[in-house]
Amino acid sequence: MTVKHKLKNMVEEDPDSWLSKRIFQVYRVLHDGLIYLAYLTGCVPSHRFRNFMYKHLFRLDMCDSSIIYWKARFFMPSGVHLGSHSIIGNDAFLDGRGGLYIGSNVNIAGDFRVYTMEHDINSKTFESTSGSVYIDDYVYIGSRVMVLPGVHIHEGAVIASGTVVTKDVPAWTMYGGVPAKYIKNREVNKYQLDTNIKDLFR
Repeated sequence: MTVKHKLKNMVEEDPDSWLSKRIFQVYRVLHDGLIYLAYLTGCVPSHRFRNFMYKHLFRLDMCDSSIIYWKARFFMPSGVHLGSHSIIGNDAFLDGRGGLYIGSNVNIAGDFRVYTMEHDINSKTFESTSGSVYIDDYVYIGSRVMVLPGVHIHEGAVIASGTVVTKDVPAWTMYGGVPAKYIKNREVNKYQLDTNIKDLFR
């Protein structure tokens, strides 16, 4: 059993003890500090630096051919998985706590928000619930879109700008609105996004 598991068991067995409270405080400081450091990393105008930090310090699972533009913010970047030749626009918020899986050749515009955890409003303790989010290959997502926990956006789907996605979206369709509703079908078109050209300072 690792030290991490021993400390976790100790806190769970007696959460009100002085030691358990100190352990939890230290954990919160380290956890929140890591999130803040990831945010500061996102403000650095260098793709090479950001990708290095995301992959090696924050353990974000991403391919070198993909782009995360600047000012991205995270909850648990180690739970975020990004395929090849995908683009995430500026000022994104990526929640990896419940698992976020983004495929290849996915194009996401700026101010994107995705959540993998939420509160159960009917719970007597207002407990948190989680649900992984899957965004399949060839998906295109417009600006200022919000995706809620447990959603699966299937291959080639298009999400219109300003949409709130609360349920699964079928493959090769376009959805929009609040909440998202079917608009039309999209022609099947499989391509490879050119991620060699980047805006240098964002």
